[in-house]
Amino acid sequence: MLRRDRSVHICPSCGGRTRRVHRRFLDRLLSTFRSVKRHRCINPECSWEGIISTGDKAAAVGADRRSSWGARLLWFVAGVAVTLAAVQGARLYLAEQAAREAQLRAEQRRALIVPIPVEPGESYDGEALADEDPRRAGNHSELTLLRNCSWGDPGRNPYRGTVAQALTAARVPESAVRKFEILVENKMVSDRLLISREGITTASGRRSFNSASFDMAFGTVMCFDTRVNFRDAQVENADLYEATDADGRQYAIMIPLVCGNVAVLGERAERDGDSRTINGVAPEPATLALMAVGGALLAAFAGRRSRVSRTRR
Repeated sequence: MLRRDRSVHICPSCGGRTRRVHRRFLDRLLSTFRSVKRHRCINPECSWEGIISTGDKAAAVGADRRSSWGARLLWFVAGVAVTLAAVQGARLYLAEQAAREAQLRAEQRRALIVPIPVEPGESYDGEALADEDPRRAGNHSELTLLRNCSWGDPGRNPYRGTVAQALTAARVPESAVRKFEILVENKMVSDRLLISREGITTASGRRSFNSASFDMAFGTVMCFDTRVNFRDAQVENADLYEATDADGRQYAIMIPLVCGNVAVLGERAERDGDSRTINGVAPEPATLALMAVGGALLAAFAGRRSRVSRTRR
């Protein structure tokens, strides 16, 4: 049995045969509401051209269109999932790289630290940076840069600068500094911290940060490689804030309630367990945009495949 060529119709002008041709832009818009095809008469003396509705195929076309939109929706969801996985994977890789670099820098700095013989509960305000220290040449804040401090008497010399000055002195990227300013100003605290000589932990005890090497601003000073030197039973409370920079690197700062000092704890390099994962971090606008684009591209691809499939039937 010969297969019928569904692209052939009768010309309404001369009664001859027609052939299907490419639709125009307005035809495609009209097809959004009713399935139409553009045909041209093959009779050279007639040259009729126009659109033809499928008519008796309307129900089938409607079912095809509903099926097509369902497929597009599924493809859109798949596109969002794939794009989200790719973006999250890239952010995780960057976070792990940053964590390793931060850990290496911390180990290198600790190797250079000479412990200061001060009794528990006493403070030592540090020493000047070496002339060749790059942190000294790149200081764009108004704070004096020191290193190797012991923080033993909270509240003795509370910080008198701004959050931006402290973070700039600690060389936190500007994109993260702006976020921290907003978080601190609006008291958008990520967690509560308990500070002791043994460690810096969240109130739940599930996360911890190194208490032997962090950067802290007090008075008009930013002191690198600061360590907690409280008395044995002394515990202070602090607010924890976390933010990412433009490249996805994550930073954590604490502000003790007793003095308002600003301390940079690092890029989550000191967390326990699965600390370097980024699950639970809300997608940023760029991530959401990529998800939408990925889903739309897959949906468009699915729609095109569906149209091609219907054309060939």
